[in-house]
Amino acid sequence: MEYVCKVGMPSGEIVERTYTADDEAALRVDLEQKGLYIFSVRGQSVTTFRLRRPNVPPNVLLMFCQELAALLKAGLPLLQSLDVMLERQANATFKRSLTTIRDKIKTGVSLSDAFKAEGELYPSIFSSTLVAGERSGNLEGVIRRYVQYLSLSLALKKKAIAAAVYPVVLLCLMVAVVGVLVVFVIPQFKDFYQGLGGQLPLPTRILLSISDFVRGNVIVLALALIGVVIAIVLWFRREESKMLVDSVLLKIPVVGPMLRMYATSQLARTLSTLLSGGLPLLSALGVAANSIGNRAMAAAVSSGTTHIREGRSLTVALESSQMVDNLAIEMVKVGEQTGALADMLNTLAEFYDQEMETRLATAMGLIEPILLVIMAIVVAGMLIAFYLPMFQVFGQIQR
Repeated sequence: MEYVCKVGMPSGEIVERTYTADDEAALRVDLEQKGLYIFSVRGQSVTTFRLRRPNVPPNVLLMFCQELAALLKAGLPLLQSLDVMLERQANATFKRSLTTIRDKIKTGVSLSDAFKAEGELYPSIFSSTLVAGERSGNLEGVIRRYVQYLSLSLALKKKAIAAAVYPVVLLCLMVAVVGVLVVFVIPQFKDFYQGLGGQLPLPTRILLSISDFVRGNVIVLALALIGVVIAIVLWFRREESKMLVDSVLLKIPVVGPMLRMYATSQLARTLSTLLSGGLPLLSALGVAANSIGNRAMAAAVSSGTTHIREGRSLTVALESSQMVDNLAIEMVKVGEQTGALADMLNTLAEFYDQEMETRLATAMGLIEPILLVIMAIVVAGMLIAFYLPMFQVFGQIQR
């Protein structure tokens, strides 16, 4: 449960903060142990149903990391750096979280633990990267390496979104055109068709039946659509459902290999970043597995940590997952044998990024004309059914 607390800081400042705890008693004990003086505690209800969990946008986190690395390189202390960035932070969620993080650091909590305590607001790789930086004593350098990782990930996502925009616009346009014809255009000619006499052609009768059904049940269809959307959202919120969907996606021709390639790229780049920062392989593989977007592949790779724990190589761990391509396994094997695993993983990620970009461009180049052909067939079929009675009448007149 969330509580809004007015507390006195060790510096004498009185602030109002939001904290999460199992109950009020546990919260009071925790705050007193941190040296805070409690003025008031007010319970705040938490909305359990959310279409989307709150998190800090990647671009905001990227800007924060760039600024923090620059301030640390300039010799500014960590707390003072956080104060500087808090003064002009526009994102409300991040500002509230960063304030809590700063207050925890004042009480002696490490930067990595403070970010980790914020839960799903930040990716797990970020707190693990900070751990590596704190252990190695090179926090600024590790943060810069994470900035590079995040920049490449965001660039790849933007390319994928940009490639998908045109097909989505075409699909929406096709649905809109069909909707206008069915709901508004065809009903205007219903009386005209009936005045022609005789039995209408089968395609025209089907089209009129569909039009009458849609117009007569608009509210019911809208409510049914909303109900289906809500049911899908609720079903998809279950971890089992997400795992099932991700497993099915990996088996779809064309789409599956691209998703597997993207997940492998994520895994390789995350592992490279963590290993370069000095994190042990066992911890790095666990964090890297959680950073994979596809849950089915993430679970398979995560199970490979048992092999690392037993002293086996990363190559064996990845082979046991049966999710990573032979090319990636061979490159990892070469990296382990030459002692340049982090560099080889980064090379692997770059190779897969380029390969996936090529495949994505090819796939989008095929999807666009296919959608155009489907759109033309649907609209042409409706227009033929629309004009077919007139053609019959003209044919009868000519006879």
